[in-house]
Amino acid sequence: MVVYLSGRIIDEKDAKISVFDSGFTRGNGLFETMRAYHGTIFALDQHLDRLYGSAKTLGYPTMPGKTILAEACKNTITANNLSDARLRLTVTNGLPGAQTPTILITAVHYSGYDENLYQTGMSAILLNGFRTSGNITTTLKSTSYLSSVIAKKKAQEAGCHEAVLINEKGSITEGSYTNIFAVTNKAILTPPVEDGLLPGITRDIVINIAVSHGYTVFQQTIQAGDIFDMDELFLTNSLMEVMPLTKLDGEKIGGGRPGETTQQLLLLYGEHMLAMLRGDR
Repeated sequence: MVVYLSGRIIDEKDAKISVFDSGFTRGNGLFETMRAYHGTIFALDQHLDRLYGSAKTLGYPTMPGKTILAEACKNTITANNLSDARLRLTVTNGLPGAQTPTILITAVHYSGYDENLYQTGMSAILLNGFRTSGNITTTLKSTSYLSSVIAKKKAQEAGCHEAVLINEKGSITEGSYTNIFAVTNKAILTPPVEDGLLPGITRDIVINIAVSHGYTVFQQTIQAGDIFDMDELFLTNSLMEVMPLTKLDGEKIGGGRPGETTQQLLLLYGEHMLAMLRGDR
C-alpha cells in the first residue's frame, strides 16, 4: 500500500508522523470515510465541505485548497491500483505551533457489506450515556472516537451489529457509527443534529432523495420509548449506504423484516449514486 502524507504519496512503511503530533497526544484530529465506486469517489465535495467546516471550527492552521486535497484523494486511489475502495482522510492540528496540519490519506479495496444483511437487516442494542444534546464535539467527525468505540464493543458483546445511543433527555440520537431513521405512518423521521449526533453525509443525501421522491421527512426528536412502535428502522453511513435495522434490544421491528420504504430508499440511493458517477446530476 502507498499512502498520501502531507503532500507526498509514499510507501506505507515510510509514512511517519511525529510522536508530538496533536492528533496523537490530544486526539485533536478530524477524519472522513469515503467510498469509491469504479474509481470515482462518491460525494467527495460534501465530505470535503464538512471537513473544512470542522477544521475552521477547531481553528486549524492553513489548510490546502479543496482542489488539492480532492486530487490527493483521487491520486491515492490510482496509486494503489484500486477501483472500488474505502478511503480515510485524516487531518490533525499537527505539531505545537506549526502552521500546517498533518494530512494522511489511505485507501484499501472495498466492495460493500454482506448482501445478506440487506435481506435480513441488522440488530442493535440501546445504550445510555454516550451522547448529550448540544455537544459541539458530537457534530464533528473527530478522531477522538472512544465513546463510539466503546459503544460498538458493547453491541458486539451483546451479539449485535450496532448500538443506538440515547441522550440525557431520553431521546434517540444516532448509532455508534451510523445515523438512524424511522418510518411511521408513511412518514420518515430522523433525529435533529441538536439532539447530539453527527450530521452524516449519507444522512443528508437520503433526506434529499426521499423528499425529491415525494416522501414526507421530519427531523424531529424521537423518544427512546417510542422507537419500538415504529413501522421500520434503518441506518445510514457512507460504506453501508441504507441498511435495514430489524431487531432492537431483542425485539423485532416491523415484523423482523426490512420494510418497503427502507428497500425503496436503498434502490433510490443506488440510482442516485450511479447518476452522480455518470455526471447526470
